Amino acid sequence: MILLSLILATSLVPATEIDRAAFAIAKQEAAFTQRFTPKGFKNAQVESGSVIFGALPMMRWSYTSPEEKVFVFDGSKSWFYVPAEKQVTVANLDDARKRDLPFLLIGDPDARAKAFVVKEQRRGSGTVTTLQPRDGAAMIRTVSITTGADHLIQRIEYTDREGNRTSFDFSGYHPKSAGADTFRFIPPAGVHVVNGE
Repeated sequence: MILLSLILATSLVPATEIDRAAFAIAKQEAAFTQRFTPKGFKNAQVESGSVIFGALPMMRWSYTSPEEKVFVFDGSKSWFYVPAEKQVTVANLDDARKRDLPFLLIGDPDARAKAFVVKEQRRGSGTVTTLQPRDGAAMIRTVSITTGADHLIQRIEYTDREGNRTSFDFSGYHPKSAGADTFRFIPPAGVHVVNGE
């Protein structure tokens, strides 16, 4: 009985830092700054807003600057809404699409291990986790995830096969009650719905 209890308790503890991070950010909201630097350029395109994390890959990204837009993921489907264009793009999240969006694999150990070689390195009080794709033709080339002593994600950076670099910096984490409706999107009246790939 004692052995069974120990096994069950151990199974509830995330095994790796990236698993601990997925557990730590669930039901949290944070501010983010996104920087996209095209290959050959020094200056980045900067966007910012806030994100609500559910049990990954459920997320809701609300961009406020320089343009308002919303990304919503419920685990099997995504919605991308741009109010200024009065259009929402809906797409199914198949395995290939998830491999191209690192956030969608953080909370899925099996898919993560299948798509990437994962390495962890302590850096001060935090940890840097790198993900290298197993498929040489993958869209994403390198992913780096920095977490603090509290296991909350501080930064995610990745490059793609075209040489572009994208980074997200997070701050101001706080608990956020978020039900299933938070991770679904109902298009407002008059909005054009486009089916993505």
